[in-house]
Amino acid sequence: MSTCFLKRFVPFLLTLIVGLGLGSLFQHEPTRSSFTVRRYVECNYRRTTMLSASRTPSETNSWTPLAILFEPSTHMTAEARKHQTYGVVQLLIEYGADGKARVLERITTLPDGLTEEAERVATQTQFRPETFNGQPVPATRLQAYYFDMGRQ
Repeated sequence: MSTCFLKRFVPFLLTLIVGLGLGSLFQHEPTRSSFTVRRYVECNYRRTTMLSASRTPSETNSWTPLAILFEPSTHMTAEARKHQTYGVVQLLIEYGADGKARVLERITTLPDGLTEEAERVATQTQFRPETFNGQPVPATRLQAYYFDMGRQ
C-alpha cells in the first residue's frame, strides 16, 4: 500500500514543485496605468451591472457615476398571469447625457408583454447622468428585470 501511495504522490509533488518554480519565473506585476472600474448595485428585484469602463487613476477624480433617482415598478401583465410566465428580461440601456434612457438591445426576452413592460420601466427611469470633467456623458448599462408570480 505504501508503494502505491509513493508511486502517486512523488510525481504529483515533483510536478507541483516544478510548476511553482516556473510560475515564479513568469510572474509579473500588473501596471497601474489603467484599471477597470466594475460596480454592482443590488436593487429590489432588479440588478444593475455597470459594464467595464477603463479609466486611468487621474480620470477617476473628475468622473462621477450614474445615479438612478427613480425607477418605476414592473408589473405582471394579464397574459403573463394567465399563462404563468415568469423569468428575467435583460436589456442593454443607454442612459443619455440629455437625461433620457433608451433601450439599445434586448439581451433576453419573455413573452406575454413582459419584455415591453421592462422596456417601459427602462424608458421611464429618472437618473442623473455620468459626468466626466463636469460634462454629462452617456453611459451604457446591462439592466435585468425580474418577473415572478409573487409580483402584481
